[in-house]
Amino acid sequence: MQHDELIAQIDEAYRSLTAAREELASADRAPSKHVRAVRIKIADTLLEAKNERTANLYLEGALDTEYYRQLLAGKERAELDHQHLRREVERLHLIVKVLSAPIPTWASS
Repeated sequence: MQHDELIAQIDEAYRSLTAAREELASADRAPSKHVRAVRIKIADTLLEAKNERTANLYLEGALDTEYYRQLLAGKERAELDHQHLRREVERLHLIVKVLSAPIPTWASS
């Protein structure tokens, strides 16, 4: 493996990891924003609930939508992509360590 090729792979892996972090942050915020919007939309219902359990049931019912499931699925995909790219960066770091390690004297004979 050429050093320039390895440097290019590491650079690309870091760029991809940065993009994945941004996507993960965005995907992480989306469900929270949606929950806040739903809470505001049904605020009167939540305030009139007899207890916290009833309020939570109202909220769960309001969140039981395909849109919310898509937001959660997007968040899970972003987390998996981020983990995958972190492992790719770790793999490249291991390659660099192996290539920069001194050759043992017994191996060079």
